[in-house]
Amino acid sequence: MSDEEGFVRRGKEPFGQVAVRKGFVTQPQVQCALNAQRLLGVRGEKHKLIGLVMLELGLLGTTELIAVLQELSRPAHSTTSVPVPIVALRLRR
Repeated sequence: MSDEEGFVRRGKEPFGQVAVRKGFVTQPQVQCALNAQRLLGVRGEKHKLIGLVMLELGLLGTTELIAVLQELSRPAHSTTSVPVPIVALRLRR
């Protein structure tokens, strides 16, 4: 599993891969953002999450950033972004 942000998210696709899969950026653009992120560390600057780096580089807009974050915040088994009403979750007897 990739370690895009200095740590591994268990069971989650890395931010950059989601952004590529959604067609927001290309893999070379993700690599560029990762290089910029690493450069911050080399310079001794504060760590920034890859999504923020991509936003600051102009690779993503706020709408795309939010879309990726929303997908990453859904449970791993979720395949839809439509909320399921609680009444639909009741077990039948």
